[in-house]
Amino acid sequence: MNFLLSIFSFVSVVTAHESEEIKRLALENPDLYDGDILGVKKPFQWDRNAMPDLKNRWPGAKVPFVIDASLAKYHHAIHGAIEHYHNHTCVRFVPRTNEKDYVKIFYGKGCNSHVGRGGGKQVVSLGKGCHEIGTIVHELGHVLGFYHEHSRSDRDDYISVHLENVQKGMESNFEKLSPSQNILLSPFDYDSIMIYGNEAFSKDGKSHTLDAKNGQKLLYPYNKNGMTESDIQRVRTLYLC
Repeated sequence: MNFLLSIFSFVSVVTAHESEEIKRLALENPDLYDGDILGVKKPFQWDRNAMPDLKNRWPGAKVPFVIDASLAKYHHAIHGAIEHYHNHTCVRFVPRTNEKDYVKIFYGKGCNSHVGRGGGKQVVSLGKGCHEIGTIVHELGHVLGFYHEHSRSDRDDYISVHLENVQKGMESNFEKLSPSQNILLSPFDYDSIMIYGNEAFSKDGKSHTLDAKNGQKLLYPYNKNGMTESDIQRVRTLYLC
């Protein structure tokens, strides 16, 4: 009996570890800018902004959307993330009728999204490993116009980047913005829904590539329940609410 319990415990630990790895890798697509941002072609040399031009905001703070049938069993999680924005900001995700600009949420490869309103149909992929509410809130944050916290122009004052621990060829994911490339709406937030964990793009999945200078652990979006107060204030500021 003890032997069987030991086997069961081992399998449970392995399964949990695999699940964690799947969720982490789903946010670290090597073919996408910063691991989960669509619309930027290689080489990743782009005059990016932490907050896009105002023309890339969603008019009236309304985001028309459709959910593909491939995500039918994840409707509860998706609507939970949407309600999180509705409960804390003036942004409204509204079912699409005939709007030209809208978001289609589907089950694709990994977790990814465009940043801001790009025009026409744009997609958000919530594939394998992308169905925790924190991950969905993170991807919807991109939809609204936000980049990653660890790319901010002032990030070196708050975090250390260990390029020696980064997967070969993934170093460009740790380039920071210049002061002219971003508008900082609030102080750096270690707990932001838009920041990655300590092991982002790690060469072995364990070595730290990011460390907070205040010593706190950096968590991935899937380990969070939603936005921080700072995240909420940024959305409100961007959308004038």
